[in-house]
Amino acid sequence: MPVAKPVYLSGKQFKTMVKKIVRYLILLVTVFISLSTSSMAQESTIALKQESTVPKTHDFWHRISVGGNVGFQFGAVSGIVLSPEVMIRIVDQLHGGLGFTYEYNSFKNYYFDTTTNQYLNFTLNIYGGRIFLRYYLSSIFDNFLGNLFVHAEYEYLTYTRTIVYDPKGSIFDIYNNTYSRGKQVVEVNSLFIGGGYHQPVGGRVFLDLLILYNLNDSYSSPYSNPLFRVGFGVGL
Repeated sequence: MPVAKPVYLSGKQFKTMVKKIVRYLILLVTVFISLSTSSMAQESTIALKQESTVPKTHDFWHRISVGGNVGFQFGAVSGIVLSPEVMIRIVDQLHGGLGFTYEYNSFKNYYFDTTTNQYLNFTLNIYGGRIFLRYYLSSIFDNFLGNLFVHAEYEYLTYTRTIVYDPKGSIFDIYNNTYSRGKQVVEVNSLFIGGGYHQPVGGRVFLDLLILYNLNDSYSSPYSNPLFRVGFGVGL
């Protein structure tokens, strides 16, 4: 059975890729904002007339929403994901956000130790954070397409392995890779692009369904492409 090889991008390759993606995202967001300028201009006169009568006390807080996503899985592969986030509307329908991520993953009988003839479980405690940009299309379309959005995200994760990759090791995983006991701190840099669907639930409560693709997928990543995510939020 062939041995799966870890695949990593060098620091220079990753930086080059990030620059290209950032330039693309800036262009994409610029197009979205320019398309929505006409609709914003039509409403500007009404907005100016109402400015003197609408209180501004809560304007800033009304631009903010809090939420995140929670995930559970139990069985041979068990996992818990807690990922709170805060998001603010920057301009028009362009939002920026910050989030914290904690993941617990447990894989039963993931390794086999040939020296003791025993199966070993594999557990991970993963910590990290993320920043993202999201643009809702509601200012461009006045039908169900207005609930769509585009999303770009950078995420940093770190975790510690107690069984590390070793070509001469005596511990095998389910793919026949060899390992030995040890300690290794792993850092994972992910760059996601994708989109999703925004579904209001009631009041200022909403659900966001996302499909994301990791442009920097690697052997150490806890995700597999594509990544499906269900998030929720409440506007302040």
